[in-house]
Amino acid sequence: MAVQFRCSDVGVACRHVTRAETPEALVAAVAEHAKARHGVTLNDTLVDYAVTKVRPARE
Repeated sequence: MAVQFRCSDVGVACRHVTRAETPEALVAAVAEHAKARHGVTLNDTLVDYAVTKVRPARE
């Protein structure tokens, strides 16, 4: 099942929605977006928090 993450769900003023086929792929894609767009390198604490906001992807 595909999953998604919204930056806005963690309080970031960003409309970007990241989608992936697996949670592991999603975390990698979110980390890439966070670095490229927001200048943030995700540490273990941020990854753990972000994972709590992962939801099934909407079609």
